[in-house]
Amino acid sequence: MKLFVRNTILLPAIALSSCGHGHKEGEQVELPAIQVETQTVERKEVPVFEEVVGTVRPKKEAQVAAKVTGRVLTMDAVPGMKVKKGDVLARLDVRELEAALERAEAALAQAERDVTRFAKLRESNAVSEADFEQAEARRQMAAASVRETKIMVENAVVEAPFDGTVTRKFLEPGNLASPERAIFSMEDSSLLQLEIGVAESLAGEIELGDSFHVEISDTGFDGTVSEISPSADVGSRTFSVKLDLPNEEALRAGQFGRAFLPRGMRDAIAIPETAIISRGQMDYVFVAEDNTAKLRIVRTGSSGDGSTEILAGLEPGEEVILSPPSVLQDGQPLTGASEAENYPR
Repeated sequence: MKLFVRNTILLPAIALSSCGHGHKEGEQVELPAIQVETQTVERKEVPVFEEVVGTVRPKKEAQVAAKVTGRVLTMDAVPGMKVKKGDVLARLDVRELEAALERAEAALAQAERDVTRFAKLRESNAVSEADFEQAEARRQMAAASVRETKIMVENAVVEAPFDGTVTRKFLEPGNLASPERAIFSMEDSSLLQLEIGVAESLAGEIELGDSFHVEISDTGFDGTVSEISPSADVGSRTFSVKLDLPNEEALRAGQFGRAFLPRGMRDAIAIPETAIISRGQMDYVFVAEDNTAKLRIVRTGSSGDGSTEILAGLEPGEEVILSPPSVLQDGQPLTGASEAENYPR
């Protein structure tokens, strides 16, 4: 890299092209020499990436259903509501279950009286040991029936299985709920993944724990492979791979994302991004040639790590100007040359 030292005072570009101020009409205004930094264009190995598209999905999601069958009495949550684990989402009509619980408790009370009575009769040998054991078994079965019915009554209250957000509701009050019919769907949006479909040629090179660059809504992240499907999808012939994403406020389930999977290295020309000037749909660079700045149209390729690949417009050995000043013009002279130090290539 070279440093061109400016010997004259910089003038605004607009003043350089104006008439008057001591110049005759049609007289060409001489541009002052300007100081710039340059870097020699070189061919080097650059990484090749395969871009794979996917969708952001919650790592934890669930269809929430009642554990018992019954009519929905109240809906205590709506889509979009954030809930904590154990919060009540819905309640079922439990009148029939409560009646069943009363019957079970009555049966248990009777069974306990029978056991007490048979125990006294056994002491006087009025009943056999087998009769007493049957009474005790009836008591135990009645107690189990009470416990079971109590659990069913408790399960008529539908609770959130984890901290998260209610995303959809499928039933309304009055509808019949059952373990086979979901009432709500939930997701934990604090834990998101990018799910991508990877071709067979790439899937074999991916391992759990690998980290890849991911772009979502023009923002870059690092995604870590947490799941790899052992079999390919029959329709797409791709393997599902899930990458854990950082907990970022900008990320939302359902967003479109891209993952960049490495495919090795190749020989290419790459220059610092700071050397490139974008105007509309065109990209330009300034080249230092014979102590003069020359504006050059270039065709750019992929970018990464502060560098951009140049597909056309530059050759190895040329000197490209880094961070060209806004006043720099095509044909402007550069003066002096010395090696600039400590600039990354």
